[in-house]
Amino acid sequence: MKKILLSTLVVGASVFAVSAHASGTINFDGEVVAQTCDTNVNGVPTPSIATVSLPHVSVAALNGVGQVAGQTRFTIGLNNCVGTLNTAAAYFENGATVHSSGRLINTAAAGAGNVQLQLVDGGSNAAIVAGNSSQRANNTHGTIVGGALSLPYGVQYYATGASTPGNVVSSVTYTIDYQ
Repeated sequence: MKKILLSTLVVGASVFAVSAHASGTINFDGEVVAQTCDTNVNGVPTPSIATVSLPHVSVAALNGVGQVAGQTRFTIGLNNCVGTLNTAAAYFENGATVHSSGRLINTAAAGAGNVQLQLVDGGSNAAIVAGNSSQRANNTHGTIVGGALSLPYGVQYYATGASTPGNVVSSVTYTIDYQ
């Protein structure tokens, strides 16, 4: 009986001797603000669903990877802003319609082949990578003046290969990044 108890204690002690752990601290920061604005897309008040219509383009304009065509400008307007923050920009969220590249997936049934939509910053004309945190630094922030601001953006067709004809439909959710 003593041998069994002693060997159980030795085995149990050796398990505790090789077990180890690590610890650390993670700091989080954020801010809840009283800043609010009414928003609209091309003058259509949100939360209504706004539609930006791109022009029809030829498959010849999208005949190889990286070709873009049909850039169409749109604005996200802010008005009736209250609070103390001075600048804002849109942050385009990741979601079911966002490809890992940050471009928007064509969701049209039997739609155009090898075509995605690419968002563009209206201030710098740089491609926006939807869902990527780089937007907070890269998207042009506008200054809220008199409680209002108009944020310029664009969207364009983007070829992922030689395109084939068909409809192109997608969507993206955005939030306003106040600073």
